[in-house]
This record gives sequence, structure tokens and C-alpha cells, in this order.
Amino acid sequence: MSYYQYGVYLMPPPRLMYQIGVAHTLLTTEFNCRTAGAFMAHCTLKGFTKLAEGRTVEEFTPALDDLFARTSVFETALDELWDLNRGPGKSSILLGMRRTDAFLALHNAIWDVVRPYIAVDDLFSPVEPAGPNFPPNITLVQGDAPSEPGLHAQIMGLCQHLFDTALKGSFQAQDLQLIEFYSEDWAGKWWETLRFRQLKGWRLNEAVERF
Repeated sequence: MSYYQYGVYLMPPPRLMYQIGVAHTLLTTEFNCRTAGAFMAHCTLKGFTKLAEGRTVEEFTPALDDLFARTSVFETALDELWDLNRGPGKSSILLGMRRTDAFLALHNAIWDVVRPYIAVDDLFSPVEPAGPNFPPNITLVQGDAPSEPGLHAQIMGLCQHLFDTALKGSFQAQDLQLIEFYSEDWAGKWWETLRFRQLKGWRLNEAVERF
């Protein structure tokens, strides 16, 4: 099942983008955790989206232009380190973010824009946490952390050090990207052939009232 998918993402500021990139490289080298580093550093606002037949991303991009032009920057933070060790091939480590009213409102508004264009056979949108279940986060390790207890304790020790010394704290949420993804097998191990292309970037408005 090979086709293009699209998503909208909040990008961390440059200082965090750098530190997360370094963390992904270090985790790949030390623990062979490669999946998270196949992506740009990001917080998902609307993830992998297969478009309905005949629909194009250009159809809803103007609505995103309008939404982001009238949405103000807002403060969030990397508050927690989430250890999601659910067994072999299902072990992730995430940076939990502060979910403010402005953050949730932006997430919901993006879904409202994209929802009419989603294909009925989309594999990912039906299971993507959304609305009141939206858990803003940035991924350090996606699914390929070692789950064996001793090794898992070691990788968590490294991630805790990275979090405490370089990642924890507040920042202004302001930069967004529209991304096009391709994989040769979305129903299988899509991460092994994943590639992406950045289509457009936005900066939230600093001069309007908060969203």
C-alpha cells in the first residue's frame, strides 16, 4: 500500500530542534533506535492523513493560511518524560508537553480543516488521539527502544539525562509545517521506507489576540 500522506506539525524552536536532533543521533548510535530520527523533530497536530480520491492538499492549504494568520503564538513546555514500554517493538519514549487551552484549540481547528478531505480507508486517522484525547508530545524514541528490563533502564537513564540537562522547560510555540510523506507499505513496516518532503511553513501571528 504505497501512496502519499500529509500532516500538520508544530516545530520546536531552533535551540530545541538542535538538541532533539542530537538526541536522535545519540540514541541511534547507542541503542539502535532509528525510527524517531527518520522524522523531523516535531509535535503532531494532525498526523498521517490519506486524502480522499480526487482531493488534493492544495484545496485546504488556504484554510490553514487563514487559520494560522489569525492564531497567536502561545507558551507551552516540555514538562515530562513519558516511558511507554509496552514490549518488543512497542517501546517508545516521549517528551510530554503542556496542553494549554490555546494548544488544544489549535489542534481542534486544524482537524476541522483537514477532516472533510480524509479518505474513508485512511489507516491512521481513526486511531489517532484527537480532541480531548490529544496528548501533545515530541518523540525521542518511537517503538524501537529496548524493552528488556536492564537495557530499558539504561536507555531511560540516558533520556532522563538529556531531558534534565537540555530539553526540559517552556518555549513559545510559533512555527508550523505541512509535510508530505511516502512509504512503500503503509499497512506494514512503513517506517522502513518512510521519506518526507516539507511543503510549506508558517509562523503564528504575534500581533493578534490569543486564539
